[in-house]
Amino acid sequence: MKYELYCPECGQKFEDRGFTFSCPNGCESIVKTEYKGKKEWSGDGLWRYLSHLPVIGAVEGYREYPAIVRSEEYSEEYGAEIHFILHGYAPELGVEMKTCTFKELETVVSLKYAEERGVNVSLASVGNTANAFMELAKYTPDVHVYLFVPEKVFGCVFEVERSENVTLIRVSGGYDMAMELARAFSEHKGDVVYEGGGKSFARRDALSTLAYSFVEKVGPPDLYIQSVGSGTGAIAFHDGLKRMNVSARIVVVQNEPFTPVADAWASKSRIVPEYSLDPLEIIYAKVLSNKSPLYSQRGGLYDVLTESGGQVVRISEGEARRAGKKFKKVFGIQPFPAAEVTLAALEKIELDGVVAVNITGSGLNRLKKDYKVRRANPDYRVESPEDLELIG
Repeated sequence: MKYELYCPECGQKFEDRGFTFSCPNGCESIVKTEYKGKKEWSGDGLWRYLSHLPVIGAVEGYREYPAIVRSEEYSEEYGAEIHFILHGYAPELGVEMKTCTFKELETVVSLKYAEERGVNVSLASVGNTANAFMELAKYTPDVHVYLFVPEKVFGCVFEVERSENVTLIRVSGGYDMAMELARAFSEHKGDVVYEGGGKSFARRDALSTLAYSFVEKVGPPDLYIQSVGSGTGAIAFHDGLKRMNVSARIVVVQNEPFTPVADAWASKSRIVPEYSLDPLEIIYAKVLSNKSPLYSQRGGLYDVLTESGGQVVRISEGEARRAGKKFKKVFGIQPFPAAEVTLAALEKIELDGVVAVNITGSGLNRLKKDYKVRRANPDYRVESPEDLELIG
């Protein structure tokens, strides 16, 4: 095997035996990969970095990758070298990701990881991840995917070409309920495993390729900015930079009034506060509604922010919308709400040097000009664990 796993808390190294997302010693940590070979970059896009992905081979037929776009207008305005890592659908800018989201990279590697281990997967999503799995599961037809999506965001789930090996389940409840049911379903069905979400190093290592690509094309960034729900993307970029022996200040952004990472970081605490409310009911960027971000665990956001000298920024809906309008005026495509939250942070932090701004989703309106985009219909509706018996 070209990599081994290690625990950032106790330091133990161990072999991946398939969906090994926890330390064998029971540490509260985010298990990470350590690749044994040299960085053998070859080809283009995601698979250029195959030597540092936890899969044996590439997914045949998948060629998409985000574009890195330098903005002279933003650079001049903010007095820094602003580069956007652009995920979405904007052929004029060199990116044609039909899911319109950075979750596409996570998804295709996660599917390949499952395929090579001969398992089916279940997972929960508040929109972007579901869209990605619905579109990309066709590349791994032997992997059946069970997607659990809360009803409050079900209208955000769309399809261009839905994969036949996907079962879509609408959940009467919030994201916590959807995750609970996805885990319960994997325990109920003997041939299904819980996909792992942000704890999956397959997902995170896919996003680490953004750091490799940025350093190759632009050079080491001084600052990296991204809005966070779980924090997977920010952790992955930080880890990718470390593998390149460079570093950047990591700035993560959250959407008011639900800001668990910002609240914990402001109080200098490793513990995220508990919330009784359902964030899906109160925030603009609903994909940022994770009540259990990868923050407290060793190797998580707390450590990333500490190691990088980073910061956390709070953004209101109004600030996000204004930032989105500005981006659309400059580039001609509409960023998703979470990306608008990211963009608004440019007004609130000190900028200098080379700045990497992750536009995690954009271009749905542009996509609709070239493809027939449909709202997805659920295969099942569930309200409780007892309803899982109905899912075939």
